[in-house]
Amino acid sequence: MRLLAAEWIKFRTLRSSLWSLAAAVGCALAVTVPAAGTVLTRIEPGHPPGQVASGVWAVAFFGVALSALVIGVLGVITMTGEHASGMIGLTYTAMPSRRGVLLAKAAVLTGAALTVLVLVGGLGYGYGRVVTARHDPAFLPPDAWRQIGAAALVLVMAALLGLAFGALLRNGAVAVVVLMAVLYVIPLVVLSLPGGEDVGGFLPLAAGLELLRQAPQTMPASTAVAVCAAWALVPLAVALAVSRRPGSTSRCL
Repeated sequence: MRLLAAEWIKFRTLRSSLWSLAAAVGCALAVTVPAAGTVLTRIEPGHPPGQVASGVWAVAFFGVALSALVIGVLGVITMTGEHASGMIGLTYTAMPSRRGVLLAKAAVLTGAALTVLVLVGGLGYGYGRVVTARHDPAFLPPDAWRQIGAAALVLVMAALLGLAFGALLRNGAVAVVVLMAVLYVIPLVVLSLPGGEDVGGFLPLAAGLELLRQAPQTMPASTAVAVCAAWALVPLAVALAVSRRPGSTSRCL
């Protein structure tokens, strides 16, 4: 708890954290609002309230793929910022367990990602209900939880992936480039190749978009969940595994 409290204090006192969260929400809504205006206004009269509500929930998370990058970058700078400033030495002096520090940062970032989820989902859904008010949509159709869970998994995956890259590379610029390549560039390249669909679905954001129903379904939902979870946990596990022992020195970049 001491580690978690210390990381939470550092996180909430940095202006970059608050600006990043605001940017993540803003980016998502910048996509959601025009999407809602385009998609939801085309719903024909007579649709069941549950079906209309399902569309509202789907549109509410249209911008998650974009805000995932902002959350991922936040994960990067959460780790590399201390290395760049030299504060990481003080952190490890006060809290010698390097793995404990990394896990505490992961917990705080997970909370930040879920906060973005609540804001994006709440504001997006509220706007969607305003657009579809004449259809009297239901509040929470059964498949809404699937959308909420998928969006949560994508955001947490991006945050932990950024943190892991930051911990492994210890250079903010390099880690951000690698993160962007893994999330966006490599999938575009792979999917453009013959037979790339068979491989592309196993990349992080491609699997996430399938869960969010924003991409063609190439695998069962359970497989897509496993792929996203693996991208969230495996790089972090590698970063934990290569963490130096408390008594060793670290080089700050």
